[in-house]
Amino acid sequence: MTLTAALAALPPAGTPGGEAARAAIVGGLFLLVFVAAEAWRAVARPPVEWTRKTVHAGGGIIATAFPWIFSSHWTVLGLGAVFAAILWGTRRLGLLQSVHGVERRSEGGLFYPLAVYLLFVVAGGTPVFYLVAILALVVSDTVAAVVGTEYGRITFSVEAGDRRSLEGSTVFFLATFLGAHLPLLLLTDGERAATVLVALQIALIVTFFEAVCLHGSDNLVVPLVTYFLLVKLTPRPAEFIAAQLMAQLLVVGTVSWVALRTHILTASGAIAATLFLYGAFALGGPEWLVAPGLALTGLLTVYLRSARLTSQPRGEYQVAAVFYSTILPAALLVGNNALETLLPVGPELARTDPLYAPYVGVLAGHLGMLALTWRSVSGAVERVRVARAAATALLWVVPAGLLVAADPVAPGEIVAAVAIPLLALGLYAAARAAGRAPEGGAPELRLQALCSLTALAVVLPPYFILSVR
Repeated sequence: MTLTAALAALPPAGTPGGEAARAAIVGGLFLLVFVAAEAWRAVARPPVEWTRKTVHAGGGIIATAFPWIFSSHWTVLGLGAVFAAILWGTRRLGLLQSVHGVERRSEGGLFYPLAVYLLFVVAGGTPVFYLVAILALVVSDTVAAVVGTEYGRITFSVEAGDRRSLEGSTVFFLATFLGAHLPLLLLTDGERAATVLVALQIALIVTFFEAVCLHGSDNLVVPLVTYFLLVKLTPRPAEFIAAQLMAQLLVVGTVSWVALRTHILTASGAIAATLFLYGAFALGGPEWLVAPGLALTGLLTVYLRSARLTSQPRGEYQVAAVFYSTILPAALLVGNNALETLLPVGPELARTDPLYAPYVGVLAGHLGMLALTWRSVSGAVERVRVARAAATALLWVVPAGLLVAADPVAPGEIVAAVAIPLLALGLYAAARAAGRAPEGGAPELRLQALCSLTALAVVLPPYFILSVR
């Protein structure tokens, strides 16, 4: 009896008996994948990456059928919880080395079932979108890992101890393009040109995310971003998607040129910066690119001026630096988009983009704090110069950033856009003066993000109250 026939013979999906019987069959298939990988490892001793990706791909192929097998998300949650517990327990006990035998730290085995469950919840009603997102998680990631491990020669550092290869990323891009284009072309009524452009844009963005995700988080990020892009892009005509793709390529080219000419960003830092800048354009519009563009230009100016007094500038900023510098602006960007699109019922906001002014202020504050991190060998005089450069950048970003706002600037917005960076800079300077500021690395960046978060928490409530009619 085939698997299809066995499922057809079970009680209907959606009934307790039917869901439980289907879960038992699917759980048995998952266990069979684990057993096969362990047997392969014990007999042939292949590279752990191969056995790990065998489990990854085998489990993913089973998961692609979930919308057609299960009706209740509780069943999927139960399956995911059981196998997450198995993965966690076997790792603690040193078992299941076909999955856990990699040297690098990875939480991908735990992110994997979480991603499948979340996708089932949000995309279970649109099986094609679910299928495309799962294929990006399963097929693209698997072939990229195998090719990158075996044939990757051109590599770049993401963070210390974590590297990616150009060959692996290229294969990931091609596999994601095909995994998006073919289902959209064959299983939907979308026009041909639009399906090609949607697949190209998804492949490019998701490849960038996969290249900079750490500790297995790509198992969660890649499928969810793929689904989000499908929802955003598929209703649009081909002309709109083509314009978005051209804007994305322009951002990629600009950031790549800056990284190659100045070396202020590593390859992974440039990719992370590209994702943030394109997200600002796609979710906010062209005006949301002005403040981060000015902040990046100001940072380049201060960095290169400081580097002339010490040594040649070198790649400083990787993913962590860009993440801590952009996490709050990105949250404000997403929050602004949510206020406009996800919460249509509620108080009438006086602004088209109610969080634009705080967004500008947070970016200006980060620029000032980053400028203050450089300590020149010439002592106090140079520290004053760096502080002056930070103040100049602050005055530069805020007026220009507000000038391009969609609506005429209100006094409260000016106050918020100035108060946030001044308060953040004040908190950071106080920590430095008290000797509480760590020097360099992630701790210093986290402190800067905390200062910005504190300033935002103080300024945002009164600003938001004044923004509601």
